[in-house]
Amino acid sequence: MSALIEFEQVCKFYQMGDTVVRAADHISMKIEKGEFVAIVGQSGSGKSTCMNIIGCLDVPTAGTYRLNGRDVGKMDRNELARVRNEMLGFIFQQYNLMPRLNLMENVEVPLIYARVPRVQRRTRAKEVLEQVGLGDKLKNKPNQLSGGQQQRVSIARALVRNPQIILADEPTGALDSHTGREVLSMLQELNRQGHTVVLITHDNSIALEAPRIIRLEDGKIVYDGDSHAPEAMRIHSAQGGDAVCL
Repeated sequence: MSALIEFEQVCKFYQMGDTVVRAADHISMKIEKGEFVAIVGQSGSGKSTCMNIIGCLDVPTAGTYRLNGRDVGKMDRNELARVRNEMLGFIFQQYNLMPRLNLMENVEVPLIYARVPRVQRRTRAKEVLEQVGLGDKLKNKPNQLSGGQQQRVSIARALVRNPQIILADEPTGALDSHTGREVLSMLQELNRQGHTVVLITHDNSIALEAPRIIRLEDGKIVYDGDSHAPEAMRIHSAQGGDAVCL
């Protein structure tokens, strides 16, 4: 049985003048259904490239990306759009909410694309907003909420189609530490409910909240395993030694 997410020698190269940038350099990994995995690395490590490929927002230059056993590289634009809307729920650092829409309307957006009837849209949007603790603010606009509450709306929107995969890109980056921990607790609860959660972060303390860490440097995997193993927090220095991440 194939993994839910599988990279096989995935590469993503960009031409920058005379230089070839290797944003992803022969990455191979598998993420099984029901896992909670943190993909961690500093700016330029390749984590955002991996996120874009996992989320069907970009395609590899070479190699194969399989999602639930299907080769994403063989999907046309319509198939990719359908996969993004049905299988993947996105949570972003900056929330990406529409300021003119109230919370119900923001959460309904994926259902509109899916052509779900209005009454069903309203029922489902209310359901997921109540799930994230915002059932009393359905008619509020995003600017009437705190940052943590706006991120909860983003989580509700990600959940509204009950996706297999929650893809969270630096979801705590714009939040204070207390609110960030609350958001992480919500992601852990969603994982316990059966969602596969892929957390993209540069922050080692955030990555430790996931049972498994995939650490990237210079477009390559340098660690993939238990987040609490001593070597999980080690990075490779340019001189060939190891340094401990603090």
